[in-house]
Amino acid sequence: MPQKASVRRRRTAAPATWRLGEGAPPAGPFLALVPGAEAPLISLTLPATLKGPAREDVARRQAQDRLGPGLELRPARLGNAADSWTRAALADRAAVLRWRSALGAAAARCRGMVPDYLGLPVAPGLWSLRADREGVIARLGVQDGFAAEHALGVKMLALALTEARATNSLPRAVLLTGETGSAFADLFDGLTLVRDTADLPAGMEPALLAHGEASVDFARDPRADAQGLEARLRRFALPLALVVLGALGWAGAEALAIRQDRAEAVAIDRAVEAAVRRDILPSGPILDLRAQVTRAIAARRGAVTEATGPLPPLEMLRAATPVLAAGAGNVEAVSLGVAGLSVELRLPDFRALDALVQALAAEGIGARILRSSTDPEGGIGASLMLEAAP
Repeated sequence: MPQKASVRRRRTAAPATWRLGEGAPPAGPFLALVPGAEAPLISLTLPATLKGPAREDVARRQAQDRLGPGLELRPARLGNAADSWTRAALADRAAVLRWRSALGAAAARCRGMVPDYLGLPVAPGLWSLRADREGVIARLGVQDGFAAEHALGVKMLALALTEARATNSLPRAVLLTGETGSAFADLFDGLTLVRDTADLPAGMEPALLAHGEASVDFARDPRADAQGLEARLRRFALPLALVVLGALGWAGAEALAIRQDRAEAVAIDRAVEAAVRRDILPSGPILDLRAQVTRAIAARRGAVTEATGPLPPLEMLRAATPVLAAGAGNVEAVSLGVAGLSVELRLPDFRALDALVQALAAEGIGARILRSSTDPEGGIGASLMLEAAP
């Protein structure tokens, strides 16, 4: 049991955080917490089919239409949102540049800059608030949060509670901390209100920065990173061109080798055709060498055996196989039942089905269509009963 507990502690351990401008940053890697009031979360209306950069572009245009240009946008991929996120953090570009410059020599150790309300502990069904003299920061579940002055914070919390009651999504517990937290206690009358995580209901284990908060990062600009990558790639243009030339040379050599192989294949085909002309098909056009040779051999075998009566199923299948293989469809199943030998096929269209039936008839094999229907995935499905031609 102690070993399991230690593993759980390592898994839920949060990275070091530093509130921007308060004392010295940690000696090791850390996340910087920037003023959440300057980086609010907003809700966006985004099509579910949009993914990746296209979704960010649409979200950025929506934000600019609402609030104007000059904004930095970071998707809030919190919880299980992934590519279906509908919230984003916004900040004025001048403020973002000011935050980055405030890092100073610690910029190399900074692993990201996130709004301070995302630094609160959170769990499903838990609201976390911390109030001090400067204002209040709140995390209303995994995918929501804000920072505001006291008066505005009270109004926003009251509105959030009203919406939660209307949608039957009130929190199971509220964690209220900070030196001025008591000023907000009356808002949560009737809810489980605790001052310490140790007093939370059983099974509720809040975690810090464990739900994708680090992705809401204002420390770096993804577009600027892409432009920098493009500039670095340009420096490698000449070596890359040499590599391409080498690849083209190799491809040319391979093309010559393929051409030689094709010439040898043509020579082999001609030798095979000459042997067929000499021993099997002395006259007539050769349209399908494999099928015609197979039919000629089968005809000679039938002449030797002088079989009487209808063909046995296996002989019928052997005779039909070249025609089925040469047709435009795919054989999905062959079954032998009381009624006879049936074949399940998938073909491009009904014209291909009629052509196949005619080709079988030309070989002395009757094909009775038991079923034919269009397939939702394209083409048609058909079932044929093979029998001796009348």
